[in-house]
Amino acid sequence: MLVLTVVLVMSLGGGGDEGGGGAVSPAPTGTRPTGTPTDTKAAEAEARAVATRVALTPPDWGPGFARHTPYEVDPAPESLVRENCEFASRPSRIGTLASLLRNVTETATGIAGTSEVKVFADDATAQRYLADARDNIHRCPEQFRGKERWNDVREASPPELPGFDELVAEEGRQVVTAKGAKVNDVYVIATGRDGRNVLSSYVVGKADLDAQIRKYATDTLRKMHQRLGQQPEAAAGR
Repeated sequence: MLVLTVVLVMSLGGGGDEGGGGAVSPAPTGTRPTGTPTDTKAAEAEARAVATRVALTPPDWGPGFARHTPYEVDPAPESLVRENCEFASRPSRIGTLASLLRNVTETATGIAGTSEVKVFADDATAQRYLADARDNIHRCPEQFRGKERWNDVREASPPELPGFDELVAEEGRQVVTAKGAKVNDVYVIATGRDGRNVLSSYVVGKADLDAQIRKYATDTLRKMHQRLGQQPEAAAGR
């Protein structure tokens, strides 16, 4: 899967305890080099300020959305699909200044969503990240993590949103949750790169809510991009 993330990516399933488990684990501590220069710390602080303001909160998704536990993952790790098709996570790559995701769920429908913001040191690092994420999509149409199973993982046509340098979309189906329960859930991940900033929206829910899931993915990515354009820090380094 992509990152969220995904896609990022996490598997919330359709909400509730049987809904695919929680977010991928945060990167282990101690992954950053010691003695970080002051200017790097300042850049990281500015990047995190951007991520904090751009990542969506429950009201941003619409009426009926609430926080999903865990609500925030900071720093959010990168996703990895191994050669054996296992979906895993790894610490952020060198050049990642900020990586934040927020999880929400819609009480009435069980739709779950994640908004993720990654800010890199430069455009080239962001481009490599997105290229690696696209490779993850194409590695295995069937993926697993523990008891969880996903089928029909594929790259899809991205939403038509102006202003991005690159757009990537992923679709798939979750068929088994983290607890081993069989489900029929679909997910959509919409990801866009604007300079050194990568924004992702991940939405998952029951298969009969497919149209609604796609709309949430597009609308939330658009909203994050609008917010990004309002941040003076985001333009720095482009």
